[in-house]
Amino acid sequence: MDRIEDRIRQHRQVESGPILVVEGPDDLLLLRDHVPQEIIFPADGKRNVLRAMDSLAKWNLVGIRAIVDADFDEPEGGRDDPRVLLYEGRDLEGMLILFGVLIHLLEHQGSVSKLDGAGGPQKIVGQLVQEAHIIAEIRAANERESWGLPFDKVDITGKADRRTLRLDLSRYVAALIQASDSEVKASVVLEVVVGDQLDGRGPRGRDVLAFAGLALRAQAGSLPAAATGVDVLGGQLRSSAGLAIAHSEWLSVVRESINAAEAEVR
Repeated sequence: MDRIEDRIRQHRQVESGPILVVEGPDDLLLLRDHVPQEIIFPADGKRNVLRAMDSLAKWNLVGIRAIVDADFDEPEGGRDDPRVLLYEGRDLEGMLILFGVLIHLLEHQGSVSKLDGAGGPQKIVGQLVQEAHIIAEIRAANERESWGLPFDKVDITGKADRRTLRLDLSRYVAALIQASDSEVKASVVLEVVVGDQLDGRGPRGRDVLAFAGLALRAQAGSLPAAATGVDVLGGQLRSSAGLAIAHSEWLSVVRESINAAEAEVR
């Protein structure tokens, strides 16, 4: 089995510079314009990143940093391990939404008249985040209680009103339970949706993008479903984020950490 930590150890036999381990190719594409591409190693998922960082530490290899999504399984105060950095927000896409990139995407992809009629792209994005936060509360409880709800099997947009973008919570929860083998009751799941701010990281970025796709098909535009899928919008979001990333405090922190990693291997 080709493990990322083994590849890094082999790489270190010929190159002594700093290394940045990331979750996948999307992270690489986003970061390569801001840090040297040759130091970035995609690991095919968060679990592989964290396993690799543990193995590399046991092998006493220094000068290595990682970036992962916070998801719903990170400590509220962040990780104790300074080698592992987190994206702001819940994940990569969530951070870009926080940076305002989704607002610009709606301005470019949406209908000017529809956007104005709905109060403007900033107001729409605020509503999208609010609706996605409902799902974030369920995701957080699912992680905490180990319910095993299969979020990826349920289409969010099929449980939301096209005109208002409001999520029909009861239908959504019923669909989650029906698609699962979980014994959790719908009433128990519904009880966790109380407007809790959780750890302050907000909703999952892809959940927000699912609502954004629905908006671009109805409230904010007239695009076809094929042009507004989460994967399509995610690619557009990341490819439009260069300036926002370049001006972010987050990137400054990443660069400082890479500089510290370089100092460790000198």
